[in-house]
Amino acid sequence: MRRVMNLALGVLLLLTLAGCGAAATPTAGVSSAPTAGAGGGVAATPSRSGGALRKVTIGLGYIPDVQFAPFYVAKERGYFREEGLEVEFKQGFETDVLKLLGTGALNFGVAGGDEMMIARSQGVPLVYVGTWFQKYPITVVALEGANIRRAEDLKGRTIGIPGRYGATYIGLRALLDSAGLKESDVQLREVGFNQVQALTQGQVEAVVGYANNEPVQLRALGKAITTINVFDRVSLVSNGLITDEKTQRDDPELVRAVTRAILRGIRDTLANPDEAVTLSMPTIPGAAEKREQLRAVLAATLPLLESAQTGTNGLGYCDPASWATSRDLLKRLGFLGGDFDLDKAYTNAFLPKR
Repeated sequence: MRRVMNLALGVLLLLTLAGCGAAATPTAGVSSAPTAGAGGGVAATPSRSGGALRKVTIGLGYIPDVQFAPFYVAKERGYFREEGLEVEFKQGFETDVLKLLGTGALNFGVAGGDEMMIARSQGVPLVYVGTWFQKYPITVVALEGANIRRAEDLKGRTIGIPGRYGATYIGLRALLDSAGLKESDVQLREVGFNQVQALTQGQVEAVVGYANNEPVQLRALGKAITTINVFDRVSLVSNGLITDEKTQRDDPELVRAVTRAILRGIRDTLANPDEAVTLSMPTIPGAAEKREQLRAVLAATLPLLESAQTGTNGLGYCDPASWATSRDLLKRLGFLGGDFDLDKAYTNAFLPKR
């Protein structure tokens, strides 16, 4: 498929450049300057107490946004510093994060497990070490009068989607499959990231977006809407913390330290969302003028962070059944470029013992 080929070609090109000693091509919002951690030693700077902090880069797969509150909270409250780390967040598109992780230009990254499995199927040695979103965040949104309430209702409808790539496309394909439908059973219209406008202007009958984004915007506009959440129909792995196999193997304490700090940030965000918004605001452009909007987005994000599995196994848990289901579905729908060892693609080894 075009989505798989684009990702594969991009990753292979970057790996080739890295092997030749050339720097990766810069991408918007994400620094491609190589940093150590996947390979050699990591530079350190003095801490306030005189000790050395280890510099670590974490790629976040989007522009600065309150959905990343757990990461901002962990940094603002000093949880990374307590682990001896000086963390820098690099914001950019999800596929950029995966490509940069594949070349060692990032120490860690946050991206979808589905996207990571596609990269892994192309031979990119990435490992998913902890779950951030326990529920797959993709949803189909329609205006109330469209009579679209179930996945089965999508047959024959015109659906707006950013493009045939990424989680929105994967999520839609999975949702259609759950209803016995194929892509050819609907009319897809690529609308970029203008789903709200496309829906309200009548260009499409439904749009595919994120449960903590487009529905929030539409309700703020006073629109009555219906949503069909992918996680209500299909168990797909979602966004989490990813590193490369070399870091996992050679620097396990670094992986544990980063994971511990992020999990503390998730717990604090769940316990006190208002404070999480406040701590996130310095990172988000124009936050002072849209605090209520930020609160609404975070309120829609919180349910994605927990599941029945976290009640039993704790935050960050990777559910083996969901990983197997996701791998099988991605393979059947044609997203994977080849076979890979699923047991090496994710691990719960770096989560705190319960």
